Amino acid sequence: MSSDPQTDRDPIVRLFGAFLMAVGGLMAALCGLCSLAFVMGTVASGTGLDAMGGMLVLVLVLGGLPVGLGLLIFYAGRRLRAKKPPPPVG
Repeated sequence: MSSDPQTDRDPIVRLFGAFLMAVGGLMAALCGLCSLAFVMGTVASGTGLDAMGGMLVLVLVLGGLPVGLGLLIFYAGRRLRAKKPPPPVG
């Protein structure tokens, strides 16, 4: 297989991108599962709607921010792993 040296990234940059993808993916998945467990626990407890609404907002704030940050880290790593766009012709 031949590769075009102008569109390939440095292997160290690609490795760092893979590391970011792994960390971001794990962060999003684990925080998402923990948040889901708290939501399911709140729903299963049978508390009133007023207590459930407060708990859902708390889960969204405390769990949603790390999930969003994990997704941003994942996509940043994905961009580092991707090939560079070819130079414009002209």
